[in-house]
Amino acid sequence: MIDFRRKLHNLTHPILGRILMLHRVVEHRNEGDNRELEITPDFLKQTIETYRQQGHRFVSIDEACDIIAKGRTDQPFVCLTFDDGYQDNYDIAYPILKQKQVPFAIYVTTGFIDNRLPMWWYRCESREQCQTCLSNAEVQQRERSYPGEQLGISSESLKALDADPLCTIGAHTVSHPKLDILSLNDQQKEITQSRQELEALLDHPILHFSYPHGAYNSDTLAIISRQPFHSSLCAWGGTLRRGANPLTLPRIELRQP
Repeated sequence: MIDFRRKLHNLTHPILGRILMLHRVVEHRNEGDNRELEITPDFLKQTIETYRQQGHRFVSIDEACDIIAKGRTDQPFVCLTFDDGYQDNYDIAYPILKQKQVPFAIYVTTGFIDNRLPMWWYRCESREQCQTCLSNAEVQQRERSYPGEQLGISSESLKALDADPLCTIGAHTVSHPKLDILSLNDQQKEITQSRQELEALLDHPILHFSYPHGAYNSDTLAIISRQPFHSSLCAWGGTLRRGANPLTLPRIELRQP
């Protein structure tokens, strides 16, 4: 009975494509826990070529939303998305994507722009340490241990990316919290302010969002539904099938062994 239901579900909800979740593209991967967030330029190139050889078409997040709304496609798609907003998205990933004419989206945590807030997971020595709530003093101390490092994307790089039709900029909150543990008012502030800050910087509407840590609750969805977003992305969920909810679109994390 379970196999029958699965087959029926697969028949009525065929796979439309895949939204891949990436973070960083770096020449040399970290040896610590953050290694899983990083891929190399060669791995990115290999991934693009492999999907193309398998008959997939690379599309923008707007094109993906159109396909989802129609519920059908003649060719399975792949949509590349980058979370957080790292400078290497512009310095390293962008030239590759530009050369290969691959559309992509970057979901930017606005506090990370120009390194205004630290990307605290790169300031910790282990995942266990990252799971501990660091005080502001501890965060600032760790920040000083990385002098001159440009982790967060610069305003100018973000504007340059936004000027290219290949790139779509989306919102990813102000400070990258787990939204599901925040109050309704704090969630509203994180989501709305991040969208408004990007709109002020880039001078056009921001229509896409992704949940930091993939975390959300019923309050989050209520807030998102009142925003002008065309889509909101999770950090998990697998392939994208007909009937997917635009407010909780599944993704597949692209990991390099």
